[in-house]
Amino acid sequence: MNASISCFSPTGGGEKVAQAIRRGLEGCAPCSDVEPRIFAVPVYGGHMPALAKKRFDLVRATADGQPAILVAVYGNRAFEHALTDLETFVRERGFRPVAAAAFVCEHSYSTPDTPIAAGRPDADDLQAAEQFGRLVGQKILAGDPASVRATDLQDEPSPEASVKRFAAFVREFSARQAASPRPFVPEYRADLCSGCGTCIAACPAEAIGSDYAIDPARCIACCACVKACPAQARRFLSPFARPLAENFSLRKSPRWVV
Repeated sequence: MNASISCFSPTGGGEKVAQAIRRGLEGCAPCSDVEPRIFAVPVYGGHMPALAKKRFDLVRATADGQPAILVAVYGNRAFEHALTDLETFVRERGFRPVAAAAFVCEHSYSTPDTPIAAGRPDADDLQAAEQFGRLVGQKILAGDPASVRATDLQDEPSPEASVKRFAAFVREFSARQAASPRPFVPEYRADLCSGCGTCIAACPAEAIGSDYAIDPARCIACCACVKACPAQARRFLSPFARPLAENFSLRKSPRWVV
């Protein structure tokens, strides 16, 4: 079974998951009906990123009720409202969600000192994504697949104490920002830069100028430039990195509803 993909994946984790789901679908028999479309987005601040909505804005169902597979990838904390945002978005464009899933990917803020879901999606995650794809394919082949609601998929709970500590940090950080706003963007270390332009090409928000300076108004803190730089001339010391690493280290598993 063929499937198309609409994926917003600045650092590549979501793309790996989407491709694995498609491999699972391809293992099913060919389907004469309209092919399903996989929508995969990261979770930013608990929601579907505005830039993903912009990227997908012109996508429309090729037939009324074309099957859609909703996928949110997140950094091991919570996927919150991202899937419900995505569901609303695709329904408005004529798609019928027939499955929804949440997979963990390495957080954009993860570093060796503050690892947050480091190395994910790993082999087990991708195997699970293929399994999910096969299940969705079997559902579609059974004929007239029923629609699902993203609200049917519940997040795996984190320890209550961790959630409370992180919430307290967010309140304190928000208060500091309200009193003295400060933009947080990846740092540029000119002494290490080779001038290759890889970071400029990698930035999905087009926030990096020809002088390698970052426009804080455009930067979405996805860290694509940090991950892509071959000279390690970029780094992002997010104040959220340590609280996330300390409070959300317990491995969460892929979850889905079909």
